Amino acid sequence: MSAAFSLSRISTNVRFSASTLLFPELAGAWAERMFLTPPRARDAAASALDLIDARNTFVEHKRRLISTWRWGSRDAPAVLLAHGWGGSAAQMRGFVFPLLQAGYRVIAYDQPAHGVSEGKLTGLPDFADVLGEVAAYYGNVHGVIAHSLGGAGAALALAWGKAQYRRIVLVSPPSDLVGYSRRFARWYWMPEPVRRAMQKAIEERYGVLWEEIEVPRVAPRLNAQALVIHDRDDRLMPWTHGAKVARHWPNARLLSTDGLGHRRILADETVTRSAADFIAGRATAADSPAPLY
Repeated sequence: MSAAFSLSRISTNVRFSASTLLFPELAGAWAERMFLTPPRARDAAASALDLIDARNTFVEHKRRLISTWRWGSRDAPAVLLAHGWGGSAAQMRGFVFPLLQAGYRVIAYDQPAHGVSEGKLTGLPDFADVLGEVAAYYGNVHGVIAHSLGGAGAALALAWGKAQYRRIVLVSPPSDLVGYSRRFARWYWMPEPVRRAMQKAIEERYGVLWEEIEVPRVAPRLNAQALVIHDRDDRLMPWTHGAKVARHWPNARLLSTDGLGHRRILADETVTRSAADFIAGRATAADSPAPLY
């Protein structure tokens, strides 16, 4: 961590702690905005240039333009690539070529308030809604490959009937929103009452309780075939999260990797090939139902 970043975070934590004591309602509102504000990469436009060989189109969601990219024939079945929190469509580039080789049309997109898509605040229900909007716009969706929170959004879109697909690959998926919010609260020196107020405010904003949208909660009633890929050295989203998702998703398979962490896993050739093989119905390294240890 750089000194400048460390000092900035300490300053934010001190101001947040002070507002918690003096203005508790303000602290709750501030916490909600912080939790729903993804980090916006400074080079978002430059990252989009990595997708210059694709056809760029915008899809509207809640009056925000969502940037999408398409590779492959219009008539081929589609596979959607959904990135996670703080990511971008360019991160999913490694899956494109293996999927094209397998005969699929490939659709990537920037989540709301990410990359070059519009918006400032967003959350998991938005991720589910946007996947549904993109799926409806392009049509004939066969499968989804999703990273981190994008995987939770894809599962939720299926559970809510916003999208239909046969196969899904969840790379480093989360299994516990409340647990993540508690880590977020500790990072910003946020007392538990304020964290609970933040959770309540977000639940009211979207009209859904967090416990109702946890992947292990919705997974048992999903009929898409699932492959979970998770690295044992993932420090941002520990391997136990993926193992739990795979355990609750009916007949899911779990492919565990080592030494790739949370983001480099997206560029690993074994991972991208395994994901494409699973989408295409071919055998993968994870050839047994989860959990594998």
